[in-house]
Amino acid sequence: MYLKQIDIVGFKSFADKSQIVLSPGVTAVVGPNGSGKSNIADAIRWVLGEQSVRNLRGSKMEDVIFAGSELRKPTNLCEVSLTLDNADRHLPVVFDEVTITRRVFRSGESEYYINRQPCRLKDIHELFMDTGLGRDAYSIIGQGKIEEMLSTRPEDRRGPFEDAAGIVKFKHRRKEAERKLEETENNLIRVDDILAELTQQLAPLAEERARAEQYQQLSDALEEAEITLLVVEIDRLHERFQQATAAVAGQQAVRDEAQAALAQAEAAWRSARASFEETVSQVEVLQQRYVQLVEERQRSQGDLALIDQRLEHLAAAAEARQARQIEQARELEDIEQELARANAFLHEVTTKLNQRAEELNEVAASATEERKNALTAEIDEMSAELIEINHRAASLRNELKMLAEQAASDAGKRARFEQDQARWRAQIDEAVAAHSELAKRASELEAEMEQAASRIQEHDGIREEAAAAEAATVTELHRLRAEMQAMQARLELLRDLEQGYDGYALGVRTVLQQAQRGALAGIRGSLAELVHVDKKYEIAIETALGGALQNVVVDREADARAAIQLLKQRQAGRATFMPLDVIKSRRLRDGDVQSVRGQEGFLGLASDLVDVDPVYRQAVEHLLGNVLIASNLERANALARELQYRYRIVTLQGDVVSPGGMMTGGHVNRKGPGLLGRSRERQDLEQKLRELQESEGSTVERQQLLREQVSQAQQSRFEAQKHLERLANERQQLLEQMRQLEYQQKSAVERLEALVWEAEQLQSGSDAIALREQTAQLGLTEAETALAKLTEALAAKRKELAELEHRLAEAQEQVTGLRIEVATLRQEREGLRVRQQELANRAARLREAIAILDVEAQTAATEEADLRQEAASKRSGVQSLFDAVAEGEQQLELARQARLEREAAARQLEGVAHEARQVVAREDELLHRAAVAAERADADLAHALQRMGDNHGMTYEWAKSRYPLTGTVDDLEREVQSLRRRRAALGDVNLGAIEEHERLSERVTFLTEQRDDLVEAQQQLERLIDEIDTEMANRFMETFRQIQAEFANAFQILFNGGEADLSLTNPDDPLTTGIEVVAKPPGKRLQNLNLLSGGERALTAMALLFAILRVRPVPFCVLDEVEAALDEANVSRFAQQLKVFAAETQFIVITHRRGTMEEADALYGVTMPERGVSSLVSVRLADEIDYETA
Repeated sequence: MYLKQIDIVGFKSFADKSQIVLSPGVTAVVGPNGSGKSNIADAIRWVLGEQSVRNLRGSKMEDVIFAGSELRKPTNLCEVSLTLDNADRHLPVVFDEVTITRRVFRSGESEYYINRQPCRLKDIHELFMDTGLGRDAYSIIGQGKIEEMLSTRPEDRRGPFEDAAGIVKFKHRRKEAERKLEETENNLIRVDDILAELTQQLAPLAEERARAEQYQQLSDALEEAEITLLVVEIDRLHERFQQATAAVAGQQAVRDEAQAALAQAEAAWRSARASFEETVSQVEVLQQRYVQLVEERQRSQGDLALIDQRLEHLAAAAEARQARQIEQARELEDIEQELARANAFLHEVTTKLNQRAEELNEVAASATEERKNALTAEIDEMSAELIEINHRAASLRNELKMLAEQAASDAGKRARFEQDQARWRAQIDEAVAAHSELAKRASELEAEMEQAASRIQEHDGIREEAAAAEAATVTELHRLRAEMQAMQARLELLRDLEQGYDGYALGVRTVLQQAQRGALAGIRGSLAELVHVDKKYEIAIETALGGALQNVVVDREADARAAIQLLKQRQAGRATFMPLDVIKSRRLRDGDVQSVRGQEGFLGLASDLVDVDPVYRQAVEHLLGNVLIASNLERANALARELQYRYRIVTLQGDVVSPGGMMTGGHVNRKGPGLLGRSRERQDLEQKLRELQESEGSTVERQQLLREQVSQAQQSRFEAQKHLERLANERQQLLEQMRQLEYQQKSAVERLEALVWEAEQLQSGSDAIALREQTAQLGLTEAETALAKLTEALAAKRKELAELEHRLAEAQEQVTGLRIEVATLRQEREGLRVRQQELANRAARLREAIAILDVEAQTAATEEADLRQEAASKRSGVQSLFDAVAEGEQQLELARQARLEREAAARQLEGVAHEARQVVAREDELLHRAAVAAERADADLAHALQRMGDNHGMTYEWAKSRYPLTGTVDDLEREVQSLRRRRAALGDVNLGAIEEHERLSERVTFLTEQRDDLVEAQQQLERLIDEIDTEMANRFMETFRQIQAEFANAFQILFNGGEADLSLTNPDDPLTTGIEVVAKPPGKRLQNLNLLSGGERALTAMALLFAILRVRPVPFCVLDEVEAALDEANVSRFAQQLKVFAAETQFIVITHRRGTMEEADALYGVTMPERGVSSLVSVRLADEIDYETA
């Protein structure tokens, strides 16, 4: 196996995706300081699972992500992938290639992949376990880390040796076994504790089970007697129900007659109502038609206004076009005048040129030869000129032939240009027309988009308003629910206090609890439970009653005696009882009451301020009938004096004036409500809780409604947004088409202009050719004339040579001047001809533009006529719509009057139906009362039947057949009371003790079996740990001895001599022993490692690394500047050893040293062409590479 490829993107300084393709052997990574070489080693360590940011030369995991540079933004993630060739199945997977990928995001999230499949970090650790690879393995030696193999404590040097021994997996398995053993021991302790507790519970639970079984026997007998009594009660209730049912049938007949009268009245009212609604529908139809007519009239008026605007636009365009026509006509006239002037001047110049040519001929002819030699020379010159003229004449004939051919070719081109111009003009016209249509549609789309945007804003407003209201309801719900939760908690507390009789004396609490369980009969409850007092009087009444609030109200004296007897038997305290059959009320004399009634501060008798069931009134008056309530202590003293201190007076603040004048008062530290206040507070809380629940329900309904509004607004906005997007897309497409048309039009115009320019150039060339033909023809004529004249003149000259010598010299000067003037005139004539052609071309273009404007004027006139015809038609339609609107308005008014009339009739009939409904309602009330009586009888019967089913689990018919009444009802009731007393005498009975005893016994048996399993598992885990320890010790010692031997050899090779050895600090304990390193370089004494030089320490550590690799080769090894402290000779030996070990291990060496580079098979260069961003350059080294230039 070897490392095949490294892919890095966004890791530290490698901002761009970088790929390092590796081969077996030695690969060197070189580059200047700070270029990012060591980031490659960090990337390999990181992808193999390194979690320590410190080992990655950072402070936090985010530091491994590219942080940006002066020219680049930071990236949001980094990713590193290692591709390993696994053809030899070194890794325990079935793939020939294995790719390990790690990715981290700036948010802190990490992802791991094996062959692009998501995995856990643990999976990567387990994959490389015992392979020599991994985050802590000896296969990656970081920058400056080589000496740490020697600097650490002896115990810390075990890591590479354990990796080489292949016991990492065993250590992992041992930790797992130890963890399971610890869990098993903890579970065993818990099981022992539970078993001990359960064993203690079994004995008392057996006693409770015996009592429960006796209780069940009594309960069964009591249930049979109660069932018999319940059968008798059901028979009585059934008879009462039959009588009530007959009364309901009679009232139902009366109610049916009233209902028939109501049906007749409602039928008449519904008929009138239907007629009214029909009229309303007609009004709505007419109203809708009227609105449609008005809208159609408005649309027609708008269309008419648009036509008028278009007519105004056409008029303005016609005026502008007429102005352009006038301007172009004026310019054409100026050009034609200038052209006429140019023609005249050309004629004048040509005439003058001919005159000067004649003068030149005359001067030349009249010249005399004054000197013979000069005339002889002139004759020779004329002879030469004669030859030249012959040659020029021949050249001019050839040029005329060539110009004729060129003119024919230009004529063909001119015809093609005219065809191309016509085609491009047609394309321009089509593009302009299409562009106009598209622009019109684009304007329409813009209007529709504005409407859609307006609708979106409207929906946004609705949604925001509803969302704000919905948020307010959420806040209100939170407030309500928090308040309800607090109230519910308080209410539950109060209920718990009441149910547990918290605050009551032990005796009172025992009596009330036993009464709840049915152990005591005739117990009505405590006085505090039976009375209700307004909050205003709570303190006063509680003060007046004092401990009497806990008095127990009973039906009879016998009930009180039975309760007292129970308290004695159970030694459960004392209680005060108030038997209703003997208790008497006590009240002030009427005269005393009248004497204080109406006085300031007198609030009333205490008994009158208490709300209580009449059954208990005598008990309340017994305690409070002679107690007065005053507003404050001062008024209480005044009342006491008025009554001569005969009665007890209590103030609202709880102060007391006792009979005889004794006063009690002061501050009372009330930590909570008393027994009266607790009941009142519970009732208030229940009422408030119901109100809050109703508020919550209405708020939830309002919230749901608002959510629906928000959802509907969002949906409407979504639809409007989609419509707007569709319009925008359509408009964008139209704009794109318009741009294409504009581009096509522009291209066509440019092409047309190019063709026009080419045609003009061709015309200019044709004009030049014609001019050249004229010039050449004229030159040929002149040459032929000159040839004839020169021949004649030459003969004359030769004849008159002697006579003309003197005249020839004199005339020569005049001839030269005339020739210059002739050349000047010819040049001026050529310029005039060119200007004449330019003016002609401009005039042609102006005529073409004027013709185009004429066509546009005709098109505009046609459109204006069509628009005026359409406007006339629209005006006629608008007038018709005005008439239709007036007629619709009149029909609408008539329909509204009919609606009012029918509405009045419907209301009258509705009154009749209302009276009939009142009659039916009265009869319904009577029927309801009869039905309620029947329902009550039915409910009582059903309740009795339900009690039969719920309490006894049987039907009435089955019970009547199985439990007949054998004696009298009184005898049966006495038997029931006896059974209840006997059962109550058992006291508190745990009926669940039977089942609980069985369940507990089963649990003890189950836990005992579980304990046996845990003990066996504990023993198995201990044996497994012993086996793992033995295997690890054997493997470690065997590997240590092999490394020990190889270390001595590697040390001698690297140091070229010397001695080295390894030893164990505790050989008797191979699993924890440390490892000592002893080194003696050549020529030195055996000394402590700390006394070695930096280079010697590094070389010693390398020897140890090579020894480990010799014993346990790894697939690849990363070395980061490990030879930095070595001199050149040692670097060479180190590099040669790399080549030796490269046969089995692939090396990736980050280096600056030349010797290491020379032994490398491949070279990667790391550069930083852009500041802060690393880049890679790879070179495959040949044997003959020049390292001096590398």
